[in-house]
Amino acid sequence: MAEPVFFAGLAAETAICAHCGYCRPVCPTYEEVGWESCSPRGRIQVTHLLGRGRQLSNEQVGRLYQCTLCGHCAQFCATRIDLRRYWLAARAEAVARGRAPEGLAAMRKAIAETGNIYGYPNDERAGWAEYMDDAPADLYRRERAEVVYFVGCSSSFSPRVQHLAEAFARILTAAQVDFTILGDGEACCGFPLLAAGMSAETEALVERNLARFRETGATAVVFTCPACRLMWLEEYAGRLPGVRMLHATEVLADLVAAGRLRFKDADRVVTYHDPCDLGRNGAVYDPPRTVLAAVPGLRLLEAHERRERALCCGGGGDLEMVDPALAGRVAARTVDRLAATGADAIVTACPQCVRTLTRGVDLTTRRIEVLDIVELVAAALAE
Repeated sequence: MAEPVFFAGLAAETAICAHCGYCRPVCPTYEEVGWESCSPRGRIQVTHLLGRGRQLSNEQVGRLYQCTLCGHCAQFCATRIDLRRYWLAARAEAVARGRAPEGLAAMRKAIAETGNIYGYPNDERAGWAEYMDDAPADLYRRERAEVVYFVGCSSSFSPRVQHLAEAFARILTAAQVDFTILGDGEACCGFPLLAAGMSAETEALVERNLARFRETGATAVVFTCPACRLMWLEEYAGRLPGVRMLHATEVLADLVAAGRLRFKDADRVVTYHDPCDLGRNGAVYDPPRTVLAAVPGLRLLEAHERRERALCCGGGGDLEMVDPALAGRVAARTVDRLAATGADAIVTACPQCVRTLTRGVDLTTRRIEVLDIVELVAAALAE
């Protein structure tokens, strides 16, 4: 039987790559690894060789996963290849051929068995609320509400960022927003599986979350995780006509504009890091800056690499599961460049960015705080 054509759905894109190399200097993983096969141009060549039936090693195929899906390469592609779609399709083909990295197996198993990437019992998903001193008696779980706060796996289970869920719940409460969380009715959004090339396994998660969301009667869903928001916009929105899907910074900006949040003076200097799935891949740039500008006494020092040209934290595209050392090096480089602004804190808007950039600080000599914008806003709320 003839070898199936690798990447048949995007064969045209494979052929039209101009090999110009404009993508190389902006790729965060290529900058660290230095091998051509780890550059976007090199990864395209890997897919081309597989398409011609070449027998490549697992290490060579694994280059397809040494990518954070940050989207920076697409900003410079001379032939305008839809590179994010390309990488996802390439990974899906690798999975279909049984060539996915072993590091993804644990994540796949955890989600299948527990409904979250950490493998914890899913009935503990809202445990963060139980430990709050000021949580209401219902622990933010209401049968009906106007807004659903989709917390996500990391803010539900990762000790480093669980306080982000607490902070955002406090902000929504202070602004008198009618909201609910789904608790153990919430499951992983499916993005880690999609990023791994395991898109066929996301459907059950999507259906589970949709069913629970519909029960609330909500007309909006809000996320502190940009990847969750992106997943819902791409995979859920078509089944929820009329439902608004917003990142926390968009909600915060609206609340500021409506005068529903009051702040005390915050005497500090910060720089803002645009998360890839919120900025380049999600087109949200102004709301977080609007919110920061509304906090009196807060001074924002913008990095040279910002907005569409922002640096990746190293934690996207499942890289942390496949090559944690590489993810750490990318994070450290990004921390170093952001700290060069002279700010005393890096403010971002993504729990994964907070996790990886915090690790990046530990890998450098820099002593700079890493904050999510929701924790900064919660701390700045006037009594």
